[in-house]
Amino acid sequence: MHEHTKRICDFLTEIQLPFRFHEVEENTFLPGLKTVMGTLYIDNEKLRYPGDILHEAGHIAVCEPIFRGQLHEDVYKNGLKNGREKQAMQGEEMAAIAWSVAAIQYIGLPLEVVLHKDGYKGASASFVIAFKEGNGFGYPLLSAWNMTCPKQGFPKMQKWIRELRWINELS
Repeated sequence: MHEHTKRICDFLTEIQLPFRFHEVEENTFLPGLKTVMGTLYIDNEKLRYPGDILHEAGHIAVCEPIFRGQLHEDVYKNGLKNGREKQAMQGEEMAAIAWSVAAIQYIGLPLEVVLHKDGYKGASASFVIAFKEGNGFGYPLLSAWNMTCPKQGFPKMQKWIRELRWINELS
């Protein structure tokens, strides 16, 4: 197992985010990673970038609690099928990136581990610069969900797993 993979998985264990090492047979968006009913499956043989683990884990961590167990394979497509709002899922995509940035800094690895050159449709270098200069994105959502540290702010986190819903009651 790659040293970065071990450190990342130790972090997931520490924050109690559900994952397991399991063969991922089909081709997936991120090689060697698949979300199965709210649990992240990691196939060490097929995993290309250890930092991708944090991006996928970020989706689980920032998902509205009532939908977390429904996260399965293509999170966006299955979310739509399950009646989730597009805007909520798009917000969670940005928040998952910010979450992964906070996580990699907490772990003590370079931003480039999670924002690697082959990810994010060629925008990873600009993402690295933005987050290093404090101009990233997604973290206002982490703050709104009471996940960031109130005194220090992003990237310091007080909660790694989202507990808050957008709304308390459906009308």
